[in-house]
Amino acid sequence: MSFEQIIGQERAKSMAEAWIAAGRLPHSILICGPAGAGKRRFALELAKGILCREEGVRACDRCVSCHKVDSLLHPDVHMLLPLPPRRGKKNDARILEEMRDAVTDYVQQDDTFFHSTTNIARDHLRLLQREMAYAPVEAHARIGLIFEADCMHPAGANSLLKILEEPPSSALFILVSAAPERMLSTVLSRCQRLSLRRLNRGELREYFKTTDLESERVELAVRLGEGSLQRAGQVARGEVDELRGRVEGFLTAGVRGEDEAYWSMLEELGARSDRGRLEQFLTLCSAYIRDLFLLAYGRGEEISLVDRRVLLEQLRSQMEVEQIEAIAMEIDRAFDYLSRNVNVNLILVDLWRRLGSEVRRRHGTAATGMVGGGSAPR
Repeated sequence: MSFEQIIGQERAKSMAEAWIAAGRLPHSILICGPAGAGKRRFALELAKGILCREEGVRACDRCVSCHKVDSLLHPDVHMLLPLPPRRGKKNDARILEEMRDAVTDYVQQDDTFFHSTTNIARDHLRLLQREMAYAPVEAHARIGLIFEADCMHPAGANSLLKILEEPPSSALFILVSAAPERMLSTVLSRCQRLSLRRLNRGELREYFKTTDLESERVELAVRLGEGSLQRAGQVARGEVDELRGRVEGFLTAGVRGEDEAYWSMLEELGARSDRGRLEQFLTLCSAYIRDLFLLAYGRGEEISLVDRRVLLEQLRSQMEVEQIEAIAMEIDRAFDYLSRNVNVNLILVDLWRRLGSEVRRRHGTAATGMVGGGSAPR
């Protein structure tokens, strides 16, 4: 892959190429933008272009250096990522091996639903600094790639400042983050930003022209993708169909006042304590709620869930606008809790109680307990 195959982001690509052409690369670059914008791949393509042995501002994808970066085996590219803490002492070689394995999995995934409840360890940041102080092995520069840079341990981020302020002549740092506002201002001030944007629908449609997908599935992927190629790809491949079914069951049960079905779906989500899955669920709920609003206000041609129009119209006929607004507010509240790393089960219990009171109010159920004597998700 090369910059040519990265969809959109022309401004960021032009800026990066200008740096390479002028031979005046910043020592610290921050690649930021919304989840799903392609930051991981952009960072690796930038590293590949910098280290490519052929002349030009873009990677040739043919030389030994390009192949090594693609396989994440280049000796002059060092990568960091938040890892869960491990017991026992490990030598530097073992830590680097574990990190490479983790980054391999990370890069192969999309960057839409990454969550980390751990920091990039201070010791790992110090190990990176030691590695970056050495002379390059094969290339003219050493590159330190820090993914999810907003997860750096505060003490580690402070220790990184020294090398960012006085970097070795051959060292170049590329930081990647979807939430730069969480990073230390002192670190941000030492980085040159490359901001990626959400893709527009035209760019996504152009990408899917190379596939053999049916037009309805393409349009669904484009609209539900919300500017993210990775998310659109998930929709196109049917990877969210099962979760969409759960969202539809969740909303239908709520409209009909079927308490037990309603709560059991929340309980199933809480059983895994999976933050990524909960975010997917809430994101899809938001898409359905948005389409219900559009139908309520006579703008049905703008809905995202083009293959579920009949179901949406049925739901809309049974819901008042005030009820849609109440659900939307509680979904937003759950998103806010998720962004603040509140425990998954606590988020779901709060969602259960708040939406439950709305369902019971609409259907005249007693304010205490539920139909069938159910209980809150545990």
